[in-house]
Amino acid sequence: MLGKPIAHSLSPVIHNAGYAAAGLTDWSYTAIECAEAELPDRLAACGPEWAGFSVTMPLKEAALAVAGAASKVAVAVGAANTLVRRPDGWYADNTDVPGMVEVLRGARVAPAPAVTVLGAGGTARAALAAAAELGAPTVTVV
Repeated sequence: MLGKPIAHSLSPVIHNAGYAAAGLTDWSYTAIECAEAELPDRLAACGPEWAGFSVTMPLKEAALAVAGAASKVAVAVGAANTLVRRPDGWYADNTDVPGMVEVLRGARVAPAPAVTVLGAGGTARAALAAAAELGAPTVTVV
């Protein structure tokens, strides 16, 4: 996981527990502090053992910019929260949008009522895309 600041994140604990539960004993998930200016060099220095990265603030826009290719969702939102190594380079994706949609549909909040989004960063833009996909008739951004 790449971002700055990152030390507070519980993602390594959650992901490593999931890997252990799935029997993926040779997998690991770690938090790496990385600023925007450091991202290109960080990715270039990764050996083949690096399958990918979760990306958090402030790198969501930068991850999209440094990737060789990107999903339609990441391009539409203008932010990526996932970088996956492919033979031809890094691929950027945004799993926030489908994740939000799935959780809200699972909670039977679809079609969405009026939605309020706090913020204007990459995750907020993903929330706007999810609201649109869920058919929210009104969206307020604060």
